[in-house]
Amino acid sequence: MIFTFLLGVAAGALTSFTEPFVRQALEQVALSKINVETSEMDLLTLVLLLLAAAVLSGGGSSFALLIGALIGVFGKRILDAIKGQKGDGA
Repeated sequence: MIFTFLLGVAAGALTSFTEPFVRQALEQVALSKINVETSEMDLLTLVLLLLAAAVLSGGGSSFALLIGALIGVFGKRILDAIKGQKGDGA
């Protein structure tokens, strides 16, 4: 379950880094430029990374995978918010 969670964190954290490669691969496969919104491409990238993580985990807990992905995608923002709240209270 922890391995699945960590794969989810990795999938979420790597979404913004792998999005350009997914976009390029999609354009090469389609042999033309497909009009896809940035948020849709981010979602497609995240889903593909979660699919790969699910395969690597061997059918582990989907809950752990999704919670890990949530932390991976929003972890930096969550930490910044926590730091901001501590700074305001001091």
